[in-house]
Amino acid sequence: MIVTHLFGCMVDMKRVLEICAENEIKVIEDCAQAHGASIEGKMAGSFGAAGCFSFYPTKNLGALGDGGAVITSSVALADRLRSLRQYGWKEKYHTAVLNGRNSRLDDIQASFLRVKLPLLKSWNLRRRKIAARYCELITSEQVTCPPIDSYGDACVAHLFVVRCVDRERLRNHLIARNIGCQIHYPVPDHLQEAWMDTSSNVNLPVTESLASQVLSLPCYPELEDDEIAFVIRAVNEH
Repeated sequence: MIVTHLFGCMVDMKRVLEICAENEIKVIEDCAQAHGASIEGKMAGSFGAAGCFSFYPTKNLGALGDGGAVITSSVALADRLRSLRQYGWKEKYHTAVLNGRNSRLDDIQASFLRVKLPLLKSWNLRRRKIAARYCELITSEQVTCPPIDSYGDACVAHLFVVRCVDRERLRNHLIARNIGCQIHYPVPDHLQEAWMDTSSNVNLPVTESLASQVLSLPCYPELEDDEIAFVIRAVNEH
């Protein structure tokens, strides 16, 4: 099972692991949006057989270009992953694993990440404070904020995603005031063109309803207090 800690909020991993253990299913964590999140002191990525991280520039811990990492406590899996990331080599010019690729993190990206990593905790704290302010002061009856407080350290507020029945009206209202906002994500997976042949009979009304309502508000560590207040006023007056 691949578990995605979407928008920076961790899934209930205790329950997931219980279900998967009962059915002898391995768990892989998608932590691309959850750098530094934790449940009872245990970090995102350390619950499953492997944890996968993205270092795309917009992530909580981002490089200057594309990059990523996989963590695991399994020596055998770690060895296999190291081989897969470099052509499937067992040693130089000797391929032992099929479907290998050239997928090494280059030194420049790693160097920037090494400098930024010590700042991650403070950046995440700032994100949480911004999210908490949104939750406290956004009072529009048309807008539903995510339950950030219920997550605690399990949320690092990679995105602050609200729900709005008339999303386009709110979106246009914010854009008119030069407030950046995005839709994450407008098209559910089962409605993507590439999957239509295999998902034509899939019916996910809750997923489709949410996809038509979600809107991401600005949420990043460099956001100033007066800018946060400006966003809140704009949301409340729409």
